[in-house]
Amino acid sequence: MKKLSTYLFLILFSFSASSFAEDIFEFQIEGISIGDSLLDHLSKEEIINEIEINKTAYNYLTDKFGEVYLRGNFDTFDRLSVFVKPKDKNYTIYSIYGSISYDDKLKQCFAKQKEIEKEFSSKYKYAKKRKITLEFDWDPTGESVSHNIQFFFDSVIFQRLIVQNIKKVSKLKIIG
Repeated sequence: MKKLSTYLFLILFSFSASSFAEDIFEFQIEGISIGDSLLDHLSKEEIINEIEINKTAYNYLTDKFGEVYLRGNFDTFDRLSVFVKPKDKNYTIYSIYGSISYDDKLKQCFAKQKEIEKEFSSKYKYAKKRKITLEFDWDPTGESVSHNIQFFFDSVIFQRLIVQNIKKVSKLKIIG
């Protein structure tokens, strides 16, 4: 029996807040939108602490952007993460993602991805859409894959719906 972990990620990115369309601000993940102040959800001390903790944990983080995890009882997602500029006194949100764990329930995960894709396609008719599937290089079996649906906008904003199916044995080999 294969042991796989399956996750759905919904990611919204923007790195030029002044140039993007009004309707992207309306899209929310658990009541949070790009352009919101993270101070509406966490204290300044909590934000600074999260940025410092995550800076050392992830090699893709720079001094320009910091990652902050939000934990709690959310309606749809299991976890949230946002990117802010550490030197911004308002801690404006430039990127947000939510993830849902569907342990060994790939069909349900794909169904949720399709549901969100349909919602995006209807709301953002002008966006260009691309679907790609990627294998993770670190899994020699080729069973750990990422199924991505990307929505591209003229203003450098994109949204991704990702289903990741990760073989648990591979995860253990990497960690241990």
